[in-house]
Amino acid sequence: MPLDSQNDAHTTSVMPHLRAERIQCGLRDKVLGMASNSQEKHWQAILLTTGTGSIDNEEESIPLEAPCLAWLPGRIGRSLKIRAGGVGYHFSIGEEALAGAIGNNPESTDLRFLVDRRVIADLLDDEVTISDAAHAFDLVVRELHRPRNGSWNMIIAQIRSVLVFLWRQSGVEEVALSSRGESSRILQRFRQLLEMHFRERWPVGDYADALQITHDRLHDICRRELGKTPLQLVHERLLHEARLRLERSVMTVEQVASSIGFRDVGHFSRFFKSKVGVPPARYRDSVARSIREGNKRPGSSFADWP
Repeated sequence: MPLDSQNDAHTTSVMPHLRAERIQCGLRDKVLGMASNSQEKHWQAILLTTGTGSIDNEEESIPLEAPCLAWLPGRIGRSLKIRAGGVGYHFSIGEEALAGAIGNNPESTDLRFLVDRRVIADLLDDEVTISDAAHAFDLVVRELHRPRNGSWNMIIAQIRSVLVFLWRQSGVEEVALSSRGESSRILQRFRQLLEMHFRERWPVGDYADALQITHDRLHDICRRELGKTPLQLVHERLLHEARLRLERSVMTVEQVASSIGFRDVGHFSRFFKSKVGVPPARYRDSVARSIREGNKRPGSSFADWP
């Protein structure tokens, strides 16, 4: 929470693991704590439309100068300082909301790569992005402050918009692809297709057909670029999704199996045990027990796959 007793930022925590605020500093600097009381990891987004500030911890101070858009993976001990006259927005988001915002579509692979990396994007001379991003942040604040039917979906959509703005501004994927040639572009397209179709249990041949290349070429590219076969990547994506749903949802094991394309829960259980070493139900119990004992929630980061 802001440390300034005269703070006029509007803050709310109507929905769990999600906080948003409008920042208007007036004549005094403001310092906003960015740590969370929850054990769950949080991510931070900042839009500064006027003024200057910094993101500080014991190790470093990251300067901010408007107009800019910033994204930071969760970390305890950070604070956001906005100097007098500064105007902008800030939100803090937990894993459940972030997973919803990332979604499952061709761009999700890029967003998943992005969210566990620090991005500070200069928006100078980009009035359209400044206006659109401010609108997205403002809607998050308003929908949190006055929840209505559909507020959660509205908020998730706006957070997704902010992620897309960051993705466009960062240029990380474009640089990587342009520098590594055709094989990397094919691999990226494979990852996007896999994101869309892994629940349909496409065989590897269907991915190769959609890419208009042979099965052998897809196999060679995956082995050369990632050291894994296409089938291993398909299985890793299925396993990643299964673990997330077992850890963070109230779905039954049968529902989890069905949601990722397994028609038979026995087949799903054998697949899961072969990869993790324990059946799905026992894995879920071990996660719940670990959390009750005060340990951090296990699981992969958003950048771990693909």
